[in-house]
Amino acid sequence: MKRLFILCLLLISIQIYADELLTLHGNAIQGGILIGNIHENIEKVFLNYEEIPISEHEFIIGFDRDEKLRHILTLVLQNGKMETIKFFITKREYDTQRIDGIPAKYLEEPTEEELINRLESESDTLKKTRKKLYKNSNIYFENFTIPIENGKVTGVFGSNRILNGIPISPHNGYDIAASEGTEIKAMSTGVVALIGDYFYNGKFVLMDHGSGLSSIYIHMSRICVEKGDYVLKGDKIGEVGSTGRSTGNHLHWGVGWKSKRIDPRLILNNKKLFLTLKKY
Repeated sequence: MKRLFILCLLLISIQIYADELLTLHGNAIQGGILIGNIHENIEKVFLNYEEIPISEHEFIIGFDRDEKLRHILTLVLQNGKMETIKFFITKREYDTQRIDGIPAKYLEEPTEEELINRLESESDTLKKTRKKLYKNSNIYFENFTIPIENGKVTGVFGSNRILNGIPISPHNGYDIAASEGTEIKAMSTGVVALIGDYFYNGKFVLMDHGSGLSSIYIHMSRICVEKGDYVLKGDKIGEVGSTGRSTGNHLHWGVGWKSKRIDPRLILNNKKLFLTLKKY
């Protein structure tokens, strides 16, 4: 009996010591995200030597459209020890999309003082709002859903865009065409950080999902939420329209992690195990 008791204690201690320090799920690719779950003994997490917020033993990291491929993740344990993981993400190639029929006013350099002031004000408000949500360490999101079901995909993330024959910056969202008034759902739980009716965006909603993760819904015909609202995944936040720089009824759905632009398609499929770290 004594031997059995000692054996049980040994097995328990081995199990505890062999606990997973870290698991990363998601898409290790340009435009992708990884969601990390960590052991309770981990006190801090750093990506490329920049501290990442932790909420209830979970964190998120994201990679921009043209993100560098080599990364370093550092885990700091409560006893002061550190674990360092070096990993690589996958490089992507992007297609080119040509769109004609854009009203000239959305492509020409503005000359009217009133419009110039408006554009500067709108850009400044968006930048300041995004910087605030970068600092929010809380995590609201759990899982994700597509904002419009059964819509037609008319634009994908990362594509090089040529509007009316003029090259512009790459597309940083996912376009879904649907009839005017179609319900738009929140991709995940979060807080409405900003709403507005801007020159380029038209009517839009910007949501804060915590830990630097955000989503934006552009070209709406109607906004159904207010700034500061706490919204659950799948709740209606607006309706499809064609406001702002748009050639037809559709939703431009954008996702960001801090200042990085994320491919919305990839966030829907984030359960794939990328990396596990165990400490023996």
